[in-house]
Amino acid sequence: MEPSDPAAVPWSSSLATLLSRGETSIMERVLDYAQAQGYAAYTSTLVEAWRVSVAGLTEAIAAALAAYDGRPADYPLESVAPEDPIAAFAVREAALHRQRGVSLAMFWGLLKYYRRAFLDQLDADTGLPGEHRAAAREFVSDCFARMEYVFVLRWNELSGQETHDALARENLRLTNEKNKYLTVFETIPHALFLLDADKRVENCNAAALRLTGCYGQSGTLYYGVSQPEPTEACRAIHGRPLGALLPWLEPALVALCQSGDDRLEVEATVGQDEAARQYNVVIERLRDISGKFTGKVVLCRDVTERRRTEIALAQSEELYRTLIDLMHQGVVILSLDGRIDFANQSLCDMIGRPMGDIVGQPAKTFIRPEDHGRFDEALAVRSLGQAEPYELSLRRADGRLVTVMVSPSPLIGPDGDTQGTLGVLTDITRLRQLEVQLATAKRLEAIGQLAGGVAHEINTPLQYLSGNLAFIQVNLARLTELLAHYDAALKQVESGLSPASVRQAVDALRREYDMEMVLAELPLALAESCHGAERVAAFVRSIKRFAQSEAGGKRSIDVNEAILATVEIAKSAQEFPVCVETRLEENLPLLPCVPGDFNQLLLCLLLNAAQAMERSGTADCIRVESRLESQAIAVSVADAGRGIPLEIQDKIFDPFFSTRDVGKGGGQGLAIALSIIEKHNGTIRFASQPGHGTTFHVTFPLE
Repeated sequence: MEPSDPAAVPWSSSLATLLSRGETSIMERVLDYAQAQGYAAYTSTLVEAWRVSVAGLTEAIAAALAAYDGRPADYPLESVAPEDPIAAFAVREAALHRQRGVSLAMFWGLLKYYRRAFLDQLDADTGLPGEHRAAAREFVSDCFARMEYVFVLRWNELSGQETHDALARENLRLTNEKNKYLTVFETIPHALFLLDADKRVENCNAAALRLTGCYGQSGTLYYGVSQPEPTEACRAIHGRPLGALLPWLEPALVALCQSGDDRLEVEATVGQDEAARQYNVVIERLRDISGKFTGKVVLCRDVTERRRTEIALAQSEELYRTLIDLMHQGVVILSLDGRIDFANQSLCDMIGRPMGDIVGQPAKTFIRPEDHGRFDEALAVRSLGQAEPYELSLRRADGRLVTVMVSPSPLIGPDGDTQGTLGVLTDITRLRQLEVQLATAKRLEAIGQLAGGVAHEINTPLQYLSGNLAFIQVNLARLTELLAHYDAALKQVESGLSPASVRQAVDALRREYDMEMVLAELPLALAESCHGAERVAAFVRSIKRFAQSEAGGKRSIDVNEAILATVEIAKSAQEFPVCVETRLEENLPLLPCVPGDFNQLLLCLLLNAAQAMERSGTADCIRVESRLESQAIAVSVADAGRGIPLEIQDKIFDPFFSTRDVGKGGGQGLAIALSIIEKHNGTIRFASQPGHGTTFHVTFPLE
């Protein structure tokens, strides 16, 4: 065909532009048809291969358009001259696909879908007027028809032996394998170069293109080198030494060659300051035992962000380690079986041992034996998500005890399972000592508040004790005088005086001193005096028992005896006369507790009840009961006062909360009562109905 006059085909320029502009859309249409009909399973997996194919067709059609003279296409019996662009494209593609093992049916069918995709693009694009679009469609259809005709002729020339079909199938399999590994090659997210024996680039993936400063789609280098006119990226990279493209890789390439090793891994920094990038470079020789391929593969991973993250993480770990070591609280990480996996310096100082003697040891090694059960219980419930603070005592290397409050938190793994425990240990030894001192001071303060009642309780028996002693003193002198008269009378009788006259004088003295009355009253006065003295002594013992500190620790006490003693103290403390009824269950077991704590708790409840009765003006009695409840002893104190208003019931155990007037109550009574109950692992609760009184229930465990 001779070159045509552009005026004879007014739509030729528009058609060429339209096809060139629509290559991406045409490629997507072809891919859709190929995937829908199953052709994609036997074709290239890379987009670049499809783009090259569409671009080749477009160039052939554009070249044919330039030589079009308006006459219908011919169909010669033999392949036509190379100047026919359609025929030349068909001959080249026939040979190429035949060599790849593609069957005639598959290629012919796929070519039909290429034709449909090109025509669809013409229909969809509005760049051609309606009258020109029809002519353009006819021309494109003729191009594909001529292409098919020449293709079949060429394919027939290439066919021959049956063995050729087997070779075609094998070629197809190998082509698919090649496509698969080429896809893997391009899918690797890091820069990957394939070098020949002279360290020249044979192939590289898209990430490697970007590393060299070039850009292109996946498969750009692989498919570009086979084109008549290689792309700019191909010319810039293919066949060039990698050390020339990336000079910072040259030392590593030389080092591998000189070492004779099969593998080398190095770190390289490219650039300076903020723009610096770090790469992890792995160079490996091709593992070909036949020796046909003696090149290398070079993998460059950009680890800049990873290294920055590692540095930031290391700095963060160092910061938090420093913070943990500077904490005044001890920090410990326990394994599931209670072994110490980590301890900070504060914990080491707390226990008085070096870190090497602590980490790796069971935590029980440093816990007071009496607290082992509490530790085991706390460790067991950690797997259930419970993390309530608890108190225990640690034994230092010098034998001293350190009381700590443990605030635990379960360590949860990525799968949601508990992997251990993080514990923060606060030394509360001094706090507990202050609490003991405060409790003792509060008991002494209570005794001070009881001073009036104490004076009454002691003064009353002392008054009649003093009177009885005065009576005994006076009459003891008279008895002594009477005994002296008796001695004198005996001597007078012995000297010869009449017994009757002597007896008369003695009887007169007996009548004067009313000895019959004295002898009758004297035993009663002595008994009453002994009773008064015992009453004073008993009251003093009650005061001493109430005021005793925790120094003696827990002891077994008779609960009913302690209740009665405390009731006596409470009754004596009230200016307002209060009736107290006791209903105490007999034969209660001895209760292990700190006696002073028990007495203070009960006195607090009794005084609160008495104050409630006083404010309400009721004449009812306070009821105190004791009983055995399972493995605990329960004590209840009930009053008939006004009750506790609903709006403050959640505040009555708060320290310094009081409903009394300023100066008449510190608001620490029930707060101390709560701390005593918690220390003994007991319970305290109350039931109150406004206008109908309040009942407090406390329990102390027997174990």
